[in-house]
Amino acid sequence: MSAYEEENLRWSEVLVSCDVGAWELDPTSLILRFSPSGQKILGLDLAKFETISHFIEYIGELDKASIQGAFQRLLREKVAFDEIFCFANQRCIKLKGKALNNEGDKLRFIGTVEHIGTIDKMQKAEPALTNYYGDLFESNPMPIVIWDCDTQKIIDCNREAVKKYGYTKAVFLGLSISVIVPKEDITLNNCFTGLEINGDEVQQRICQHFKKSGESFFAKMQSKPLVIDGKECIMELIADFTSQLEAEEQLLDSVQELSDYRFALDESCLVLILDESMKLDYLNRKLLDISGYEGQELSGKRPTVIYEENQALKDCMEAVSKGQMWRGELKGIKKLSGVFWIDTVITPFKDNTGKTYQYIWVGYDITEKHKADESLFKERFLLRSIIDNLPIQIYVKDIMGRHIINNKTQYRDFLGAETEEETLGKTAFDYYPYEIAKKMTVIDRHVIVEGQSVKNLEESYTDANGQLRWFLTSKVALKNASNKIVGLVGMTRDVTDRKEEEAILKNLNTELTKKAKALEQSNQELEQFAYIASHDLQEPLRMITGFVSLLEKKYSSVLDEKGIQYMHFVVDGASRMRNIIMDLLTYSRVGREGEKLKETDIGEIISNALNLQKTLINQKRAKITVGPMPKLKVPVSPLNQVFLNLINNSLKYQPEGATPRIKIYAKERKEFWEFSVEDNGIGIPPSSQDKVFILFSRLHAKSQYSGTGIGLAMCKKIIENLGGDINFKSKEGEGSTFYFSVPKVIY
Repeated sequence: MSAYEEENLRWSEVLVSCDVGAWELDPTSLILRFSPSGQKILGLDLAKFETISHFIEYIGELDKASIQGAFQRLLREKVAFDEIFCFANQRCIKLKGKALNNEGDKLRFIGTVEHIGTIDKMQKAEPALTNYYGDLFESNPMPIVIWDCDTQKIIDCNREAVKKYGYTKAVFLGLSISVIVPKEDITLNNCFTGLEINGDEVQQRICQHFKKSGESFFAKMQSKPLVIDGKECIMELIADFTSQLEAEEQLLDSVQELSDYRFALDESCLVLILDESMKLDYLNRKLLDISGYEGQELSGKRPTVIYEENQALKDCMEAVSKGQMWRGELKGIKKLSGVFWIDTVITPFKDNTGKTYQYIWVGYDITEKHKADESLFKERFLLRSIIDNLPIQIYVKDIMGRHIINNKTQYRDFLGAETEEETLGKTAFDYYPYEIAKKMTVIDRHVIVEGQSVKNLEESYTDANGQLRWFLTSKVALKNASNKIVGLVGMTRDVTDRKEEEAILKNLNTELTKKAKALEQSNQELEQFAYIASHDLQEPLRMITGFVSLLEKKYSSVLDEKGIQYMHFVVDGASRMRNIIMDLLTYSRVGREGEKLKETDIGEIISNALNLQKTLINQKRAKITVGPMPKLKVPVSPLNQVFLNLINNSLKYQPEGATPRIKIYAKERKEFWEFSVEDNGIGIPPSSQDKVFILFSRLHAKSQYSGTGIGLAMCKKIIENLGGDINFKSKEGEGSTFYFSVPKVIY
């Protein structure tokens, strides 16, 4: 025999000598196998292999249930046990069991078995424990009652039972159990009497108990059958269950109430729940319908799937991460397209340790309201922008005369404040002297109390700088939706400049009247001069010219060359004098003799002017081009004079031997026609261009070019009288272009 085998044999002899055996349970077949020493200790005629159910048949009735339960817990939960029980043959055994699962090995259920004596020997040890168990019974903090199953009389109770029910112990002992638990209540509460308590397991039930005072309470009872002195008895361990039962009822009511609340929330609100990791756990049907998603598409995802990542969402998530409540408006993004707005309240739910385990978001769909608010904001912003930029004072006062709205012109330019807020809540007495403020208040009260408007009221005040200011004010009553007057709206315009302009205009009118009279007198004198110029002044010139002509005919033969030259000078001077007088007379008549307007083809006017210049045109072999011309309602003679003067100048002011090339054309503008006369003449030097339209201004010596210096001045006067303008462009040595405008409609 090997040393290992000798060692095992030696320890086996030790276990047998100590009355310790071994057993093993097959988890598949549920067959128990005992070692030889184990079979010997049990003292039963057992086969080598026994099933659990067969083995338990040998155990006394009182211990069968506990041993069967121990084996079941070992098999199901791998819970070890250490039990003492007795066989029907009075033999008492201590049985231990455990699960063995070494790494790599098959799960095994093993244990030991020991013989600890017989029932007689065990009972002899009980007196030593009597006092110990008696103390435990008496000092138990829960009421304990023992009653006889046959008589239903209470045969024992502890101090807590006496205290709970209000009887003395002497009275309590001997009472029927039905005194504290009436039979009808037992029936009503589905309880059972001692006769109905079967078996030896602890049973629990709830019954209504009564105290000596008649006060009732609900008791949770744990009942255990006992045999005392050969009598079947019941030991009741009693706990007052009234508060818990009431709490349970309240809980059931709360659960029902919460269920009702949830139904109401789901029907009327948008509900979203985040789990502890702030991921979507639940969305109610209403929110899913609005967003266009299905629940499985969103489960486990972040809220940013359906909400726009803006500042509001950042604030929301920050509050959520801190376990704080949050309320605000969130912008949602629909699955397909579009947005929605939710007025959201977020509440964190925490466990007993303060840790948040879910977040519930409850909100209302405010998309339409948000659209309306946005539209209203735009309208208000536009209206306020218009009001603030109007150059008049606009203000609103309440029924006490306090400013509640002031536009920029009112608070900045009139009240002298930097911001509107500085003026709100203040009255006229905060800004004006008492008398002026009182006058304003009287007008305000008239509007507010009587509801009558004030329109275009002219007022004057002296400002802080001592300057008199004039204002034009209108005020109307402000009414609410119930047509009740709640204040007034005022509009005031500073008309100081207008008043000053009116004064200036009045002075100007006075001066103009004086000048008109002077002008009338001057016109009369001018008419007198024109008459003299056309009759009296021309007569001497005709006499001078006539007699000089006679002298030339009769005495030219006796005059030397110098005398003939002098004679020529006299005739030429008289002729030029006559031309100047005639031109001056024509110039003075421009605009005085109102010629009727006549619809005329401007081309015909130009053709007439060209016919009058035909001799000069032929002499110079001039090339004249006339473009298309319009028909206008104009005074014919003045316009004929303009074209005649301009064409004559273009023919006259030419280089020696040059062929004049003249273009006459018209351009239509928005409100007038522009006519141009362009030539290739000598042009006008830059130094002389500012003198072109001055009366009697000659730019060349009379020996070079004839003329009186009145023609262009006359053109300017004619065109300006028609409501037009005249100007020119010229480059010396290359030619000039004179252009003038004639309104399409002449008044």
